[in-house]
Amino acid sequence: MSGRRAASRVVLYGLIFLVGLWLVGPFVWLFVTSVSYQKHLLARPLSFVPPEVTFDNYRMVLGFVRFHAEGQAAKILPSMLNSLIVASVVTAINLLIGTTAGYAYARFRFPLKTLSLFALLFTRMLPTVVLIPAYFLMFKALDLQNTLTGLIVAYGSFTLPFTIWIMKAYFETIPRDLDKSALVDGCNRLQAYYRVVLPVSGPGLVAGGAFTFMLCWNEFIVAQVLNTKPGTTTLPPVIAGMNGQINIDYSVIAASGFLGALPAVLLVLCFQKYLIQGLTAGSVKG
Repeated sequence: MSGRRAASRVVLYGLIFLVGLWLVGPFVWLFVTSVSYQKHLLARPLSFVPPEVTFDNYRMVLGFVRFHAEGQAAKILPSMLNSLIVASVVTAINLLIGTTAGYAYARFRFPLKTLSLFALLFTRMLPTVVLIPAYFLMFKALDLQNTLTGLIVAYGSFTLPFTIWIMKAYFETIPRDLDKSALVDGCNRLQAYYRVVLPVSGPGLVAGGAFTFMLCWNEFIVAQVLNTKPGTTTLPPVIAGMNGQINIDYSVIAASGFLGALPAVLLVLCFQKYLIQGLTAGSVKG
């Protein structure tokens, strides 16, 4: 029996290691590429450990070193700021509207409740590329094309259903007795929500906010199509635009990608405990 348990543990840890390597490997290779020289990346056979390490690629991205694609690289930091603004505003709006709607779905009964819930889910299941023509024509008519406001409206339209579903599932795990106690103590329904229920909903708020932020931060297609004017787009299209140079610097592109991925990775690492609690809320009943 002890031999079987040891073998089972070896298999289990081996599978965990392979899954971890599969998930972390691309990010590690991105960093390795970002600190390598271009000549080493193009050499054959390819070395997975760089013979020389350099941080010149990051200096190029940050504008400290001049090179042939410095015009495109100069857009990295402004576009990163645009991504931060858009993702932060969409996250704030989602948490304000999505939590309130999620609370209503979790606590009240009203006509077409189930139908509207699945209608929200259906909008989230649609591929984003299907909505691009409608977004383009609508924003062009409203003069929102090539503006951060347009991106905020577009991102909010397909991230809000996700937030509503997360918060609904989390609010259903909070006992209704809290609401009843607040009502007995003199609160109205809105006060019970803001003063009693919302303060104990931290994990759900973090989960909904973090995933909304990451979806907006990494979104590419909508920003690529709607915002083509320099200075109005976000980070992913700018990084993709570096492929259009005559000489493609894979190391510089990797450095840009690593800088772009770092905020999302740090966000998950800092709030992973609350993310797990918020996403698994409602998965066990009783």
